[in-house]
Amino acid sequence: MEVTIVESITKTEFYEEFVNKSRPVVIRNITSSWNALNWSKNYFKNLDNDIKVTVKTKDITKGDKKEVFLSEYIDLLEEHENDKNNNDKPPSMYLHDYPFFYRHKQFLKDIEPFPVKLLPKWYEKNYQNYIQFFMGGKNSLTPLHFDTLYTHNLFFQVTGKKKFILIPNDQKDDCYMEGWRWAKFDPSNPDYDKFPNSKKLKPMEVVIEGGDILYIPSGMLHQVHGLSYSISFNIDWHTSSSAFKGIRSIFKGAPFQNLYYNFLIFLGVACKVSSRAIFKYYKSYLNYTS
Repeated sequence: MEVTIVESITKTEFYEEFVNKSRPVVIRNITSSWNALNWSKNYFKNLDNDIKVTVKTKDITKGDKKEVFLSEYIDLLEEHENDKNNNDKPPSMYLHDYPFFYRHKQFLKDIEPFPVKLLPKWYEKNYQNYIQFFMGGKNSLTPLHFDTLYTHNLFFQVTGKKKFILIPNDQKDDCYMEGWRWAKFDPSNPDYDKFPNSKKLKPMEVVIEGGDILYIPSGMLHQVHGLSYSISFNIDWHTSSSAFKGIRSIFKGAPFQNLYYNFLIFLGVACKVSSRAIFKYYKSYLNYTS
C-alpha cells in the first residue's frame, strides 16, 4: 500500500478520507509561501541574539539531554557532514521534540499563514503551543514507535528530506514492542531470524521534503530517517474519539501520565473547556514526551 500524495485538500476531504479512515497522506503546496522554507544554517548561526536549545544525546529513547547554543549545535552538524569517516553514523546530538515556537515566539511569523483548517477548532487559536521542533543532520534516526498519547500527527517538513516508514497500529504486536511505544524491530534493517512475526508486516514508505505535510493517523507506528540536514516540526493533536482511545489505553499498558494528559485534552475537544485553561496543566507534556 502506498501513501497518498495530494496537491491540495479541503478540511472535509482531509477528515472524511484520511482522519476517519486512519490513512496517512502527504499534502503539498499549503506552506509554499512560508519564509521558513528559506531557513538555512547561516540564518540561525547569524542571529542577532543566539538562543539556547535542549538537544538529545546518545539514545533518544532514553531522554538524555544537554543545553547548547543553537549556533554551537549547527557547527556540530556541519562538522559531522564534513567528516568523511562518519559514513552512516548519525550526529552525536539531535534537536528533537523541542517546543521551539513556544519558547522562541519571534520565529512564528515565518510559518504564517498556518493551515489551521487541518486541526480541530479547539487547537486553532493557540496552535503554536503544541508544536514540537526537529533540526538534525544526515543519518539522524528516530526508531520505530507510535506517539505516546495515541494522538494524530501533522508533520511539517521545512527544509531537507526525511524518509518515513509507516506501520498501522493493528500490526503493532508483530513489531515486538519494548515498553509502551518503542519497537525492537527495525524495518529498515529487518532481522527476521530474531523477529520472525515481523514478516507479516505491511509497511509503507514515503520521502518528504521542504513544503510537504505528512499526516500520520492516531497510533500508527513510524520510523524516521534524516536523509540530509533538515528542519521540521510536528503537532500532536486529538479528536474526541482519539482522546477517548488515549484514555482507554491505560488498560493496555500506557504510562499513568498518559491518562492525565489525554483526559485534559478530552476536556478541551469534547467538553469545550478553553485551551487557555487546559494548557497550563498540559504544557509539561512537551517535556515529558521529549
